[in-house]
Amino acid sequence: MLASLGVAILSGLIFAALAFRILNYDLRKDEQLYVPPIRLLETQEMYRDFFYNHTPGSAWLFYGLGKLTGSDHLLLTGRLGVLLGWVALIVVIGGISYALTQSRLASWCIVLLGVTNELFLTQPGMTATNNLLPLPFSLLGLGLFILGVRDERPRPLLYAGAGFFLSLAVCFKVSAVAFIPPVVIAAFLLPRALGIKERVLRVVTPLAIGGIVGGLPVLYYLATDRQRFLAHVLGYHTGPHVQYMRMPGMADDRAAMSLAGKLALAQEIWFSAGVAVALVALVTLVITALRDAPNVGTVTRRLSSGPISVVFGALVFSAVLSFVPTPGFPQYFGPPLVCIPLALAVVFASLGAEQRQQVTPILLAATAIALVIAAPRFGQYLGRVSHPGRWTVMRVHDAGVAIADRMAEAGAHGKVATLAPIYPLEGGLEVYPELSTGPFAYRTGDITPPALAAQYKMTSPTHIGALLASEPPAALLLGFAPGLEAPMRAFAEANGYAPAKDFVIEDRYGDAVLYLRPAQSGSPATP
Repeated sequence: MLASLGVAILSGLIFAALAFRILNYDLRKDEQLYVPPIRLLETQEMYRDFFYNHTPGSAWLFYGLGKLTGSDHLLLTGRLGVLLGWVALIVVIGGISYALTQSRLASWCIVLLGVTNELFLTQPGMTATNNLLPLPFSLLGLGLFILGVRDERPRPLLYAGAGFFLSLAVCFKVSAVAFIPPVVIAAFLLPRALGIKERVLRVVTPLAIGGIVGGLPVLYYLATDRQRFLAHVLGYHTGPHVQYMRMPGMADDRAAMSLAGKLALAQEIWFSAGVAVALVALVTLVITALRDAPNVGTVTRRLSSGPISVVFGALVFSAVLSFVPTPGFPQYFGPPLVCIPLALAVVFASLGAEQRQQVTPILLAATAIALVIAAPRFGQYLGRVSHPGRWTVMRVHDAGVAIADRMAEAGAHGKVATLAPIYPLEGGLEVYPELSTGPFAYRTGDITPPALAAQYKMTSPTHIGALLASEPPAALLLGFAPGLEAPMRAFAEANGYAPAKDFVIEDRYGDAVLYLRPAQSGSPATP
């Protein structure tokens, strides 16, 4: 009883620290793309009215959460959406592990070994983006399929659920497609006892139907505006984005442009301290399972069992796909990590009672070490607990409100020109549609082919002056990207916009100044 209470208290403290870390993690550039749709989708249509270079799942999730809560704190809403993703990931790992192992202690260890890796506790898992959100759906799809094939009895509902969640994951991020091929292949091979006709009717067909239903959000955009949708989701990433990153000095931090760079990044992520501990635990379980096998045939059967084959296939496909995009970023190497807790559960489930007793202390020791490794990250922001005004989500919202207040004091009414749209949107202000999701379309605007550019709501450093001259902004918020902002700053200086006194917004990208439109101004000049 005391042990169970201790585990419950420890689990609650870990989750509270995780939630607090999400709310306080520094605002990142990618969030300038993912968070604005919370406000934009109220009156605008994705892809047609504003640039968005991903599948629609995260945008609609954040928007729906905002409508449900009624909150005007945009970054807070997005971060809460990611926290829900964490809850789903924890529940899925724990639920699938328990369904396979029937052990609460083992499932608890597997959850912690699965989520305490360094990648998930840094930018990919902390910010309001789509990096973490598809993982619980992919893992649930894999887990349901494994539960369906593990005892050779066809389970059509489990296969339909697997197809649904695997496709739903793709609605959040295209890279989640990596988990679909191994399941499709396995559907034609497992369970082994089924004949062709029964397999098609009771495995393949339910899987396909579930996949179609789960993929409806993407299928909708493909059916209604296929060219524009593909231009945003695929055309941008394979065209101007790559070209821009290859320009001297333009590649973002940690962007891997070569295979060697991707290999180094993969090694850093896949064999980081927390992951290494989980891998050691997994290898120990595998050795234990094989050591006590009575003969070679038993070893072979265990290594080629349906569940293990599915996990191995998912690992291989997701690992290979991690190297496909150029440039490579750390978040691209995250999907294979969800195979580790699934593998731990599958192998532990194959052990006998005596073997489980042997490996349980090892699981507990590995979990303790993983928690020690992760402890500094869990505790990083705890000093702010009693100071809500210092929380990142609150500071960003307060900065937006301060912008609105300064503009009202100056009698400046209208749009704000900036490459950091979260700030004015937090203050309830208007931004230019061409700049409403950050610098990503803008920075590639001058190298985007005309046919592709026609599919985007965008401008560029070359054309921003003309856009601002045709519809002068009430204010400009500049300072986070001086190079890209140079034409905007030139416009402000040429047309008498003055920096607001004693007003600076600081974040990890620099100090931004608010340029206010002069009270009396004639027609602006185009620099």
